[in-house]
Amino acid sequence: MRLRLRGKDAIGIEIAPLIDIVFILLIFFVVTSTFIRENALEVDLPESHSTIDAATNGVVEIVISADNEIRVGERSIPNATVDLLKVELAAFMTNLDSDHVVVRADAKAHHETVVLALDTANLLGLNKVSIVTVQSDG
Repeated sequence: MRLRLRGKDAIGIEIAPLIDIVFILLIFFVVTSTFIRENALEVDLPESHSTIDAATNGVVEIVISADNEIRVGERSIPNATVDLLKVELAAFMTNLDSDHVVVRADAKAHHETVVLALDTANLLGLNKVSIVTVQSDG
C-alpha cells in the first residue's frame, strides 16, 4: 500500500482583504469625524516685531488704560460712548491738520474699547491708524 503524501499548503494570512477592510474603516472614520478647531492660544498682547517708530507729533493720540478709560490728548473720558468720543476727537482735531491716529491700548484693555476708539476715528474720517505695541524679544 502506498501512502500518499499530502503537499504542504502554504499557511499564511491573506493581506489584500485585510488592507481593504482597513481602508474602508479609515474612510468611515474620516467621513464621520468632526474636526473641532479650538482657539486655546495664550496671547500676550500687545507685542509686535515691527520696528516702526511711533512718533506722536502732530497726530491724534488715543490712550486706553487697563481700566478701559480713554484719553484723547490730555483729556480723560472715563465712560466713553461713540458720541462723547466723537465730540472729544473733533475738538482735539481742530488744533491739528493731520488725519493720522495713534492708539496706545494697554494689553489688558477690552477689545470692545479699542474697537470703539477705532470706529469713532473712522466715523470722523481718520483713516491712517497706527496701534502702538511693545517690541517682542523673539
